[in-house]
Amino acid sequence: MTDTLYALLAIAVVLTVVSVLVPLAERFRLPHTVLLAIAGMGMGFLGSWIIAGGLSLGVFTDAFIGLDKLEVGTELFLPLFLPPLLFTAGLTIDVRRLMDEIHAVLLLAIVAVLVCIACVAGVVHLATGMDIVVCLLLGAVVSTTDPAAVIGIFRDVGAPKRLSILAEGESLLNDAVAIAAFGLFMGILVARASTDGTGMPADPTSAIAVFLREFVGGLVLGFSMARIAIMILPRLGESDAAIASVTVSLSYLSFIIADKYIHVSGVVAVVMAALTIAAYGPTHLHPRQWTALRQVWAQLEFWANCLIFVLASMVAADVLLKITWLYVWGVLAVAIGAFAARALVVFGMLPVLEGFRLVQPVNRRYKAILVWGGLRGAVTIVLAMVAAGNEQLPEPVRDFIAISAVLFVLFTLFVNATTLGLVMHLFGLDKLSRLELALRDRVLALSRVNVEKHLQQIIRQHNERTDGFAVDPASAGDPSVEPVPPELALDLEERVKIGLVTLCTREKELYLELFEQQILSRRMVAVLAANADRLIDTVRDKGAKGYEQWLEEISRPDRGFRVALWLHRRFGFERMLTDRLADRFEILMVSLSVLSELTTFNANSIADLLGHDAEASLAAVIGNRQRGVEGALRALSLQYPGYSESVQQRQLERAAIRYEGAEYIRRLHEGIISREVYNDLRDKLAERRGAVSQRPPLDLGLELQAMIGRVSLFAGLDQHTIVEVGKRLRALVAFPGETIIKVGGPPDAMYFVAAGEVTVHTKTIVVTLKEGDFFGEMGLLSAQPRNADVVASGYTHLLVLYRRDFNKLLAGRPEVRAAVEKVAAQRVAANQAEPAR
Repeated sequence: MTDTLYALLAIAVVLTVVSVLVPLAERFRLPHTVLLAIAGMGMGFLGSWIIAGGLSLGVFTDAFIGLDKLEVGTELFLPLFLPPLLFTAGLTIDVRRLMDEIHAVLLLAIVAVLVCIACVAGVVHLATGMDIVVCLLLGAVVSTTDPAAVIGIFRDVGAPKRLSILAEGESLLNDAVAIAAFGLFMGILVARASTDGTGMPADPTSAIAVFLREFVGGLVLGFSMARIAIMILPRLGESDAAIASVTVSLSYLSFIIADKYIHVSGVVAVVMAALTIAAYGPTHLHPRQWTALRQVWAQLEFWANCLIFVLASMVAADVLLKITWLYVWGVLAVAIGAFAARALVVFGMLPVLEGFRLVQPVNRRYKAILVWGGLRGAVTIVLAMVAAGNEQLPEPVRDFIAISAVLFVLFTLFVNATTLGLVMHLFGLDKLSRLELALRDRVLALSRVNVEKHLQQIIRQHNERTDGFAVDPASAGDPSVEPVPPELALDLEERVKIGLVTLCTREKELYLELFEQQILSRRMVAVLAANADRLIDTVRDKGAKGYEQWLEEISRPDRGFRVALWLHRRFGFERMLTDRLADRFEILMVSLSVLSELTTFNANSIADLLGHDAEASLAAVIGNRQRGVEGALRALSLQYPGYSESVQQRQLERAAIRYEGAEYIRRLHEGIISREVYNDLRDKLAERRGAVSQRPPLDLGLELQAMIGRVSLFAGLDQHTIVEVGKRLRALVAFPGETIIKVGGPPDAMYFVAAGEVTVHTKTIVVTLKEGDFFGEMGLLSAQPRNADVVASGYTHLLVLYRRDFNKLLAGRPEVRAAVEKVAAQRVAANQAEPAR
């Protein structure tokens, strides 16, 4: 047999073995990587024994000969295995939720890596006496984390999803930071080895500058290449294979171009490219294509991860026979330094962010899981193999780095991973809470009752048909629900909390159903599903109070809206504000539909489960939210009278396209139409789908002439004068609670309410002004400071006539001055008469 056939046989055997280990890992509730390490070491020992003994076992001997020949050069480890590992991690993360936890993620990904490198280097240097730069390099190698086990635990115990996002984001970004630090220290050691070995060959300041340049350069390159790929992907038709091929090409091209041609961080470029695809890909690809793409990358990651662990564990099996006390002390020192650093960050630095309210508080039990679950995985092994294969380093340094790192990976797998269940038990995370126990028992009791009712119905129907089957009197009555044990009885607040979590979970499911029906776009479902996840976490932490606080928070404009509003007011930029308002329109309409579904779900499913009093409380909460959404939608509909109908028509057209597509597929399968006819119909549907994917235009100009005609002040003006007034009016959007005019403020403008309403607060009265009303004219005429506060009651669209434009208008249009002065005189008289009433 040739070497190629031996290698193919070895790969086939390895893939079979690692696949068989998947159900075993699930059976024993262990991370798959633990069994991979055991299998790799076992094959390493067995292969050495078979080859050394000259045993002839046919295909088994040939397979182990192939494994022995299957030694990928260490110079290929980084470019071959790292891109798929990093790209998959970035592709599967929820970028929106990642940005919610960005402060904590950056702490764990950057500060924690630096602390880990420093602690590991210090402890290893004290324990072994190795050169400090070598110890720093080892610290960089072992500072990456594998979050799979921790995420699995968080999912099993029902922890807030933000903790899983925290673990995923930390792993993704700390890989980039650690590998960049790895390259920095590797360069220092190589440069030192090329000199006389008596000191630092480079200035630390210049080294840091190079590090920053490579990091920022990697970000820019990865984002740019991913954006080019995003332009290509939608043009590849329905070929899932072509789409997957472009993304695979993107991962390797971004790594190679960055590392070999532009000389910036290839790892950072891959991570940034993956995050960009994760952020923009779902909105540019069909849902089926996006799902298929993620499946392809999951398969690539599985192969890369398995091959790395098996090959590295086989190498470790040979190394274990050569271990000296130096490596024993080294791996113990690495473990002490690494976990001490992690505990310092999680228990010492994370509370600082919590104190400044940059992150939500994390339960101490979950913090303990984050510390003990800091496993090391494939990326650490890849870096160790790269260090071991760099012949520019002295052999003792290479062996120390590689052996210590691989042993530490095995330590975390065989010690930390296998005892995570015990840690869960010690902290009580494997036990159901009182609320969960009560809910479980209630579900079981209701299920028994429903099953019994169903059986009685079957018996009655059978009895009616046979007339010879007697119904058991004991089971003839209506079954009753077993009473709740006193120790598990929940008060109303606890039951409402459970109900809110249930409703929020159902809300997310409804958004996903709308997306699958192609009624909701991928972009909108990403926003709404992320909001539902945030709401679930908030309710779990704070109950009904947290639900109300969250609703109050999302009713306020976010930072992006504020920026868009400032750009529009300051420079007249409309595109960003237009997109934000259009998003709000669609979100409000979808939310209103989903809340209607939740009302029915609450009435049908919650009352029996949690009691009628809990159902009534939840109905009140949903009702308050519905009224808030209806009010916001009503204000926007007044502001943009034709837009809501356009959005509704767009959603109906989407549904029609979906139903038509299903009908064409059915006709094709029945043989009624040919493939050519089906392709033609599908192309026409694609054209319609592309047209309906474009949002209807949202004009911030608001057809000013029509709006001015509805304002009472200018109602009697001729068309020419209205046009002149319209040229001088400026559109202004005020968000809920914004103070438009303050007492004592300068008289610089007058305002017309185009849509929405404002509240005028004086010392004696409070007046509400609505569409067609105006305010601020007294200040313009008399030049006196403002004598009232004017606050927007909701999203309010105003037409502003600034003082400088007002003076120009009065100079050329005396009839406007007369009209304004007349209304102003009436307003003064009314204000003076008000206290006497």
